[in-house]
Amino acid sequence: MSESSLPRRTLLFGLVAAPLTVAACSSDKPKPASSSSTTTPSSTTSSATAAPPKVTGAGLPADLLSAMSALYLGGRVSVTTASVGAALGKRKPRTGSLKVAGSTGTWQGSPIATVVQGKDLTLLVKDGKTWKVAGGWWPSLKVYRPPFPTMRVLAIGSDARNPQPVTKCRGDALHIIGVDAKKGVGGIVGIPRDSWVPLSTGGNAKVNASLVFGGVGGMVTTIERASGVPIDGYVITGFKGFRAMVRSLGGIVFVAARSVQSVDGYRIVKPGTNKLDAKHALALARERKHLPNGDFGRSANQGALIKAGIVMARKAGPGALAGLLSKMGPHLSTDLTVGEVLNLCASLYVNTAAGVPNKVVPGAIGTREGQSVVLLGSGARSIFSDMKNGRLGA
Repeated sequence: MSESSLPRRTLLFGLVAAPLTVAACSSDKPKPASSSSTTTPSSTTSSATAAPPKVTGAGLPADLLSAMSALYLGGRVSVTTASVGAALGKRKPRTGSLKVAGSTGTWQGSPIATVVQGKDLTLLVKDGKTWKVAGGWWPSLKVYRPPFPTMRVLAIGSDARNPQPVTKCRGDALHIIGVDAKKGVGGIVGIPRDSWVPLSTGGNAKVNASLVFGGVGGMVTTIERASGVPIDGYVITGFKGFRAMVRSLGGIVFVAARSVQSVDGYRIVKPGTNKLDAKHALALARERKHLPNGDFGRSANQGALIKAGIVMARKAGPGALAGLLSKMGPHLSTDLTVGEVLNLCASLYVNTAAGVPNKVVPGAIGTREGQSVVLLGSGARSIFSDMKNGRLGA
């Protein structure tokens, strides 16, 4: 029986992460703006001797700084959605020069940027030659976060080995990550890979087989039907992608409550703080034989790795987000739009990682068709029901 891994982001987020890491709910999703810009008259007074105010930022391109000048000093601001345009249309422009900081990168081929100024955060996507604001918050301009839909993202860790396609192997790591519209990341729900469920393609089997028979779409539908939780998007990676993401981040800082030994005979983590390289991070995501609760403990460790990614992203700060996403993007696949990814990842900075519940749905061990399986019952249904609004415990 193959083991698997789960991406970070971060994810996504997280991931996530992330990441973390990262198809949106049609009833919640903002409608495209009828106009791609919003204008606020500048309140700056001219002087024959004083230089006009401007926005500067070390290492940021001139066209991005021009867009930030329009945002802060008054002028035409291009936006991606009507809700962002409406929010920025009420801003109170500033009157003097200011400095910003941030990073740029690419996500699935689209240039992106995250820019901070004090407690302000601006999320931008470049459409052709134009930088457009996709979200953020601007307390210095008396504008707070524009409406963003609550989302529930399915993070899938495929057991694909290179060169196997990640979308046609078993989905051994499965986590629903909820992002509440107002309070940030609302929880992580792990689903044991041996859970016995009806497949979207017909018949009953372990939930990890759904990816083999139905691809990502089949897996999403299977999870929706088994859990009752609406899934608004997915992120997926395999062994190779997971290792590459860990390397791109320079490792993962993971705080362990106890030592974990690998089935291959080496210690994966020691109690306390560990800096995991790609080998040890993948081993932790896969190990179950040395855990007292087997697959349930493995799923909990996978969720803990996601939370570790959130902690790292928070320490780097929101200005670094575009650069982090640029490193991770090539190693995973998703159906989320670039604007959704930016807004979802920005939610990492709304609440602390310590406040993100990480739960694995419980189940009884049984036998079906000669296989040891997990039978989900009332305890699992209770957690799934709690996650429907994207937030555990509320």
